[in-house]
Amino acid sequence: MQASPLWARTPEATTPLFAPLFTPLIALVLALLLLVSGGCSRLRPNAPGGQAVKQAATSPLSQGRLQEVAPPAAAAAVAERLASRNPQVEILAPADDSLISDGPWTLQLQVRDWPLADSGSLGLGPHLVVQLDQQEPRRIATAAEAAAVAMPELQPGSHRITVYAARPWGEAVKSPGAMQQIRLHRVGRNAAELPARGSAQLIVASPDGLQQQEPVLIDWLLLDAPLQHLRDDDARWRLRVSVNGDSFLVDRQTPLWLKGFRRGSNAVQLELLDGRGEPLNPPFNSLVREVVIDGSERPAWQRSSLNAAELAQLSGEPPAMASTPAEPTAPSIPPAPAEPAEAPQPVPVPGQQNEQEQQTEQPEQLEREQTELALRRAAAARVPRPRPSPSSRNSPSSRNRSKRSKPAKRRQGQPNRNNNSQRSLRRPTPHCRPSPPQPRPPAQTKPPIPPPAASPPAPAWRARPASW
Repeated sequence: MQASPLWARTPEATTPLFAPLFTPLIALVLALLLLVSGGCSRLRPNAPGGQAVKQAATSPLSQGRLQEVAPPAAAAAVAERLASRNPQVEILAPADDSLISDGPWTLQLQVRDWPLADSGSLGLGPHLVVQLDQQEPRRIATAAEAAAVAMPELQPGSHRITVYAARPWGEAVKSPGAMQQIRLHRVGRNAAELPARGSAQLIVASPDGLQQQEPVLIDWLLLDAPLQHLRDDDARWRLRVSVNGDSFLVDRQTPLWLKGFRRGSNAVQLELLDGRGEPLNPPFNSLVREVVIDGSERPAWQRSSLNAAELAQLSGEPPAMASTPAEPTAPSIPPAPAEPAEAPQPVPVPGQQNEQEQQTEQPEQLEREQTELALRRAAAARVPRPRPSPSSRNSPSSRNRSKRSKPAKRRQGQPNRNNNSQRSLRRPTPHCRPSPPQPRPPAQTKPPIPPPAASPPAPAWRARPASW
């Protein structure tokens, strides 16, 4: 018998014998898959070692009324201005684990690298927060107040004092050294009132009385909390935040700015959970705060912008001097030009001064003598000489004088006996003898020499006759 082709076969002929078993098997597999997916939807594998952490029955943040927003622009600007600060808070007195007497007492604080300022109309600037147990926080805005903080009387038992640095809107600084906690006792110690040393502690920093307008800051401090996010699936703690019934989980210590609060009173609860989703130290780590939203004026740090003076004031910096308009002043008279200062005259040395005076007087005296001699000669040349009369020429006396005046003729070879006398007569007068050359003094301004007075005419007895 010839076999028919596959396309010509009927469905009954192609159905295998075990086909009826496929339908219930497929239905069973689908049922198991639906069951597993429905059960796993309520579990989230977050714990190490394959443990499952129970998902809290909370509505997601994106589906409720709450909405996370960016911080206000003014707060972000002040935070950036304070980012370079590294506050170091120290409690000087009383000592940790000490016993306090009854009555008010004093808390002494010290802070470094953190300005304490009260910005007046702008609100608080950078400050310190003193937290006694779960009471309302006390804010310190001056260094004088931090040196001696007056504290109320403690109730009998044990108490926690936490001090930390805070920004103007109440956000806690989480850098190392910015927070310190001590334990005090009055009358006696009660270990049940305090968490065990080394265990995780939750301290709510915000919300508080500073949050009266949206967005509202949610911030907290964790002490001795186990480290996490060092590797995948190493969750050790969670923080559950509930606002008017809407809850969400947070696994990082990052402040949150939220919207979606209703006008009036709002309940905010913060719970610290362990890796399995169970409360961690419930008496100390489950806290409730009230936020009242009213129509009061927005604080300065919630504005959209700040000017330079407001930014410096909120950052704790000293305010700059305000520029005031200058008053009109009379036109200034230019000062008279200062007289040139006289050059200092050298102080002459007594011995050196005499030498200079002598050197200056010698050439001047020589010039005066030569001038007088020249004037006398000129005057003598101008005086008319008396001519002898003809009768006097023939007189015996004149003949005798002419004979005496004529020199005798010297014979050839005879020595001249009158040579010495003639030489002595030709010798220059003492006052015409040239003086030895003197060294020239330094160039100095010579006073003008007055013209010499006209000398009187030479007497008649000095006039020599023409025959001489």
